[in-house]
Amino acid sequence: MKRVGLVFVVIALAVTGCGSKKPTAATTPPPPTTAGATTSASPSGSPTPSGSPADLFEFSVDGAGPYKLGMTLTALQASPGLTNVAPATTCPGNTVAHGKGTWGDVELDFHNDGKLYLAVNKSINVPTPSGVYLGASLADVKRIYVGVGGQQLAHGADAAFLVVTLSGGGILFILDPAQKVNSMVAGDSTLLRSSFTGGTSYC
Repeated sequence: MKRVGLVFVVIALAVTGCGSKKPTAATTPPPPTTAGATTSASPSGSPTPSGSPADLFEFSVDGAGPYKLGMTLTALQASPGLTNVAPATTCPGNTVAHGKGTWGDVELDFHNDGKLYLAVNKSINVPTPSGVYLGASLADVKRIYVGVGGQQLAHGADAAFLVVTLSGGGILFILDPAQKVNSMVAGDSTLLRSSFTGGTSYC
């Protein structure tokens, strides 16, 4: 009887031991859940070019979407691509081009060292990060940028409004006779101001 009881206890312990291992195996799935959470969080929280397409589709003091000031002609030709690349007629030694696809109405100007220094937005579909589109009134621009350093400029009958950032970059909103934005120019604010008020090319 004692031997039979001992065998029964051993069998019971073996069964209990096997059962204790199964919950451990069942706790391994959480890593996929964590990975999924990381993947879904990164697009919404990222201000970099890897963010959502909507974040990229704008014209700012840094340039136009993927066409960032300071990038080289060679790099932009490789990706995202350029169209209408040609020598600049108003600034000898410089090169002018246009963006590709949805950026086709954005003119890009490169110095003779190959670096992008100026972007001109003539697209009705590309806004600034603050929501200014071509056709916006001067009053709207002033209201939107009320907390940012802005300056009204004039050259003869021509008028513009210059928004300047702490970095020294700026966007020049060139106005038509009805005081509405008909183009935007991004670049160094000093160059934008002196070129517009002096009536010279942005070289």
